[in-house]
Amino acid sequence: MQDRELYQEIPGLKSPWSVSQVALDLEQEQVDVFVEHPTGTKFCCPECCKSFPCYDHTPERQWRHPDTFQLRTILHASIP
Repeated sequence: MQDRELYQEIPGLKSPWSVSQVALDLEQEQVDVFVEHPTGTKFCCPECCKSFPCYDHTPERQWRHPDTFQLRTILHASIP
């Protein structure tokens, strides 16, 4: 199992989201996991529940995930 596959499973990411990159910094004792979705992915509108293609994203945000292998784990994503 590769690092991207492992970090796809650990937080339980589901399609269309996938891990694009995993960066390990042993000096900082941190793992950075970058999550994205394919261009043209359709998401449901929270108001009308219709699916629409996504063109806009928020600036990249970071979330602290529970530590993995005693390393601080940070998820990075730009959400629609």
